[in-house]
Amino acid sequence: MTFAEFHNALRILTSIDRHELEAAGVIKAGDHNAWGTFTRDPFRWFIRADDASAAKLWGIIERRQRR
Repeated sequence: MTFAEFHNALRILTSIDRHELEAAGVIKAGDHNAWGTFTRDPFRWFIRADDASAAKLWGIIERRQRR
């Protein structure tokens, strides 16, 4: 991964919408607490997430990456 790709991934992480997380199964639909926790600090959320949730979130990021 290049610096530009990593930097872009961090930017993407801060711009992911709730409906994307719900659709990908990262958080449960209607879970206001999970959404609040994610939006307060998406970087920390990602670091602390279980492997399955982190992989789903990474999938969202990968789909948005410039190629």
